[in-house]
Amino acid sequence: MNKRTIRIIIIFASLSLVGLITTQTFWVKNAIDLAEEQHDHRVDLALDDVLSELIDTTSGVYQKSGKMVCAGDIGDTGSFFKAVDSTEIHRLLIKYINYHSLDSRFCYNIVKSSNDSIILSYGGMTSKPSKMKVHKACLHCAFKKDYYHLALYFPNQTKQTLAGMSAWLGLSIIFLIIIVFTFYYTISTIIKQKKISEIRDDLINNITHEFKTPIATISLASEVLLNSGDKLSKEKSLKYARIIYDENGRMRSQVDKVLEMASMDRGELSLDTTRINMNEYIQKVVNNLCLEHCEIEVKVDFKLEAAHDSLLADSIQLANVITNLLNNAIKYSGSEIHITIRSRNEKNFYIFSFEDKGIGIKRENIKYIFDKFYRVPTGDVHNVKGFGLGLYYVKTIIEAHKGKIIVESEHGKGTRFDVYLPLS
Repeated sequence: MNKRTIRIIIIFASLSLVGLITTQTFWVKNAIDLAEEQHDHRVDLALDDVLSELIDTTSGVYQKSGKMVCAGDIGDTGSFFKAVDSTEIHRLLIKYINYHSLDSRFCYNIVKSSNDSIILSYGGMTSKPSKMKVHKACLHCAFKKDYYHLALYFPNQTKQTLAGMSAWLGLSIIFLIIIVFTFYYTISTIIKQKKISEIRDDLINNITHEFKTPIATISLASEVLLNSGDKLSKEKSLKYARIIYDENGRMRSQVDKVLEMASMDRGELSLDTTRINMNEYIQKVVNNLCLEHCEIEVKVDFKLEAAHDSLLADSIQLANVITNLLNNAIKYSGSEIHITIRSRNEKNFYIFSFEDKGIGIKRENIKYIFDKFYRVPTGDVHNVKGFGLGLYYVKTIIEAHKGKIIVESEHGKGTRFDVYLPLS
């Protein structure tokens, strides 16, 4: 599957997911609005029942009972309370609110319609709330001298509506989360598989290239030996035999790397630890690489300044770590190779660093460089040899020693690897 196809799949899948979420959100909003309308309808029915049962009477005494509070001096409203029993209004509201399965936590005001002045308040609602929904019922049928209306409020109306739909809303949210997670997992898996496929193809190309050269060299040297017979001098025979031996060793080394990685993945890595003085050991390993005899000039500056450098470690594995870091610095340094090797102490750690002034690593590639088989793209697959196992091996060995490795790099200016190893 090529990148264009994957990109199209991701775009269509993303649009489908956005469409699904939008549609579901639309239906949830409609469901909430419908529930609100049904609630309002039941409130209207309750108020109609209250008014239909409220008897027009000329007698009635206003009583201060429960939470009922008269809003100031009754004044002109006295005749209203002589005609309408407020206690009866309260009783009927409770009766029909319960009958229509409405929230028992309600507030109401009796309001003079001409100036919106509250003459009676129940539930502490002494002023008209700004955001709360009001349900009104005209009391003209009970008192015809002036216009008054009953204003009914349900402070928890929205909460009650959502609570009644909680199971349905909860399932909708859960299913949406599952769909989003599945979408993310599927897309990330596709991208990961694409990356693995690219790494596999790159690995096959690298292995083919790494083995093709020594095989061709061995084939050519063997052919010369076979075809020359006794005509070839002993000196030349030894020369061609040495070529075959060296190239065979090179192939064996590459195979050993792959097999060693497989062994580490199976958890078969074991450390043979001894006491090592790291400052001296690093200098010895680097010098043993015979940098002065390299085909290209390599400048190495040692700044091993750590006061405490004695630690328990596997000398062979650490030598491989140092070799990998050094070779990595050489390969990616360009034409002028200048490597600085430092050491220092920090808390209970011995830290050594390999710093080069080479091509560096782009920010988007840094997080992948310790992945197995990953190689930083450089334009030409074969301009730098290797399988992408070196830094993976380094990280694995360092972590086996209970340490860590940190990389800092700036593209075009160089890279520094800091290795932290515990002293205790």
